[in-house]
Amino acid sequence: MSAAATVLRALHTSPRPLNASEVARASGLHRGTAYNILRTLQAESLVSFDGTTRTYAVSLNILELAHGALRRSGMLDIARPLIQAVADAHRVSVYLSKVLGPLAMLLLDWVGGLRPDPHVAVGRPHPSPAGASGVILTAFGESCETELETRFYQVKWYQQPSFAEFLARVKEARIDGFAVDRGNMYRDATLVSVPVLSSTWELLLILTAAGHPRDLDGDAVAALSHSLQSAAARLSDNLPLLRLG
Repeated sequence: MSAAATVLRALHTSPRPLNASEVARASGLHRGTAYNILRTLQAESLVSFDGTTRTYAVSLNILELAHGALRRSGMLDIARPLIQAVADAHRVSVYLSKVLGPLAMLLLDWVGGLRPDPHVAVGRPHPSPAGASGVILTAFGESCETELETRFYQVKWYQQPSFAEFLARVKEARIDGFAVDRGNMYRDATLVSVPVLSSTWELLLILTAAGHPRDLDGDAVAALSHSLQSAAARLSDNLPLLRLG
């Protein structure tokens, strides 16, 4: 079971379909083992096979499992209405991410029409620390500054701020309770992020809104950040009802 999960993760994180040898290398398995697992997953319609290129990819049928997991987690019933309300009220896209570690996030859900990153997809990890969400992750999470700086320079920014400027934004976010990125991470996109904290102030989730700069001036950002913080507070209150594991 663990080997099959490793194979699925290797296919999921790859930007392109992989052949059996590539899957074996990515998952650290013997080629024969990887091939047998791929054939089993293909038979269960969880993996698709292209006979022309002889490559494998995660099948869309896996969305059936993902939808069930989202439904049981409470995301569709509790979180989705909250982020949809913010998206509709401010004409932005809203992203909900789960914090996996000091410098790791996973996209759980998103609503709206703006996708600053064309490769963004539910279930994919975020580049971090990056953008407004990276500021929040650093401000309210637990990261080592040395590792933070190393990872900071590995992120592909549109216009990278200096590390000192990034740390200044982190300090401001701890005071203000939200962070703003104006075109540093993505071209022609303003990002606003807020933390979702547990009752013990542990950072569990991050809400991020993305909009066009022309629509998000100072007053608009203030109103949007307030709406995001209200939604985050509602999520914090409902954390006992969410299954985030």
